Parts: sequence; C-alpha cells; structure tokens
Amino acid sequence: MKIDVLIDQKDSFFHDYKSLLIKKIKKKNYKIKFIYSANKLKKGDILFIIATNKILKEKSLSLHNLNLNIHPSKLPQGRGSAAVSWSILNNKSFFYITLHEAVKKVDSGKVYLKKKIAIKDYELSENIRKKQAINTIKLVTELAKKIYSIKPKKQKGKPTYLPKRTPDDSQLNINKSIKSQFNLLRAVDNERYPAFFIYKNKKFILKIYKEDQ
Repeated sequence: MKIDVLIDQKDSFFHDYKSLLIKKIKKKNYKIKFIYSANKLKKGDILFIIATNKILKEKSLSLHNLNLNIHPSKLPQGRGSAAVSWSILNNKSFFYITLHEAVKKVDSGKVYLKKKIAIKDYELSENIRKKQAINTIKLVTELAKKIYSIKPKKQKGKPTYLPKRTPDDSQLNINKSIKSQFNLLRAVDNERYPAFFIYKNKKFILKIYKEDQ
C-alpha cells in the first residue's frame, strides 16, 4: 500500500513528529511519503491530509483511491480552522480528532475514525499539540491497519463553523488579570503566534513556559 501525507504548512507543529509516523507506518510494511505541496501529488492508494492551507481541487482528489483529512473537532461541530485553540479558549477539558473523507465541501465527508483527547486546565499549547500529534498518528496507523474493515459513516447533526484566528488574536488586555486571560495564554504559540500586549503605542511580546518544561 502506498501512503502519502500532505503537509503544506511550513510552520506546522506536525513536522516535529514526521519521523514517528514514518516509523509506525513502516512497521505495517507500507510505503509512506510526505508531500509538501498539492501540486506535487501523484497517484497513490491513500492520501492523509494533516496540515494544509488550501482546499484540494477535484483533480488532486482524483489521484488517490481514498483521501482522508485529519480535523481536530467532533464533526460536524467545529468545522473550519483553529479548532484546538477554540477548545482551549472555551475552557474545554477535551478536544476531538476526526478522520474523515476529504471531499469538495470542506470538512463534510464521511467519518472513518474519531477520538476524544483529554486536556488539563493548566496544559499549554506545546503539551496539547503533542497530544494532538500522537493521537493523530494513532488514528492514521489504525486506519491503515483496518482500511478494509472500517465502514465510514455520514456526519450527523447540524454543522457549526469556527471563525479563523490570526496572530493578532494573541493580544492580551493589560487592564485585565492574567487569571482571566490564562486560556488565551494556553492557546498561543511561543514561536508562530506569541502572546503580546500594547503599551504606550509599543508592542511587547510574551512567551509562556511551565516551570518543568
């Protein structure tokens, strides 16, 4: 079986976990290749879409027998971007990862696998992203193992859509307490979109670490 993995986000946290996924897939005696642009896609058996900023066109989707997108929410709830960040900001003690078929309409394809991941109310983005990556790998390897026995199911329920977040959404309000903004501090990324505040028309960047990290 030929497995391709699409990651076209250069700053995706998942780049740090590629070697682990390769190791797990090769144990199943499958071939795996990482693709960094949709334009580079070629024919294969399964395409896993892990981190992309683009909606794949039908021509790209036709190259593989099965296209599967990894989305970190309980679809059809939480379609869109930044699902994990929104879970943290909404003070959730968990988030979901859904492995679903990639189709023309974003995040609407049939569901193959779904997993609930618990998070603690003091865990920061780095720890939560690690859980997301490890559980994504578990779902990918499980799907590869059970590809011929899993029956996909249509999404049920009314879809909800998450608004896009940008680096500007990491701004802290200096007139509010740290406690009241702690979930925002948990959701920021120290390198890609760090917390910041504006004081006297100047921008100050803050990075947050747990003491034992």
